[in-house]
Amino acid sequence: HLDDAAWSCGGRIHQLAQAGEAVFSITIFAGSPSWPGENGPAAYSEYAAYLHQRWGTNTDAMAVRRVEDQTAMGVLGSDFWHLSHLDCIYRQHPVTGEFLYRSNKDIFAEVHPIDFLLAAKVQAELTELIASSKEATIYSPLGAGHHVDHQIVASAALGMSAAGYNVVFYQDYPYAEDPAALTAAKLQMGREKWQPEFFTLSAQDLQTKIEAALCYRSQLDIFFDSDDDVSHRLRAYALTSTSHPEPGECIWHLTK
Repeated sequence: HLDDAAWSCGGRIHQLAQAGEAVFSITIFAGSPSWPGENGPAAYSEYAAYLHQRWGTNTDAMAVRRVEDQTAMGVLGSDFWHLSHLDCIYRQHPVTGEFLYRSNKDIFAEVHPIDFLLAAKVQAELTELIASSKEATIYSPLGAGHHVDHQIVASAALGMSAAGYNVVFYQDYPYAEDPAALTAAKLQMGREKWQPEFFTLSAQDLQTKIEAALCYRSQLDIFFDSDDDVSHRLRAYALTSTSHPEPGECIWHLTK
């Protein structure tokens, strides 16, 4: 999603960009649903309409969120690609038109059978995008929190790892604040052996990450109490994400 990279590993993004590395944030589920005709089907489910109200986006919510992401990536020094797949709250059954995920319970449950082939589509699209950069490191969400879209991308990343790409998995924030969510995600992936890698963040890396996180104005009220809460929680979380006294971020490697 359009906030996950910045919130989860924004410090590492800034660190790499400052070191002169080419960094690209690829958002899979960044597309806008098509608008219906005057007498066409509902544009959104009641659940999506509720979320739009919470986000304060009365027009094209995804267009607003893409601008937020563009601003955040500019703060971090990263380029970005926005792919056109729809967020789970917009996806519909291709025959019946039924919305696949219509509640908070739905989006944190199991992937709908209609979406079973989506991971393979995402894997193929990502493989094509980075075909000339097979030596690149791919940072994928681990799936902490069990959000269906995170599960789909993590599955695609596993496929890319099996195909020989260098894939690592970041801790999905804010869900990764709960250690049990991290443990469950690693078990969900069907792998037992994981190796953590810790990156110590400078004060500037962490401050820049916080500034980037604050760019996602539409999402803040969903997860945080205030701007100060964003700063406080990200700083506290950074101290739990490293094996050193300094703040940091953690990624996970699959062991052979």
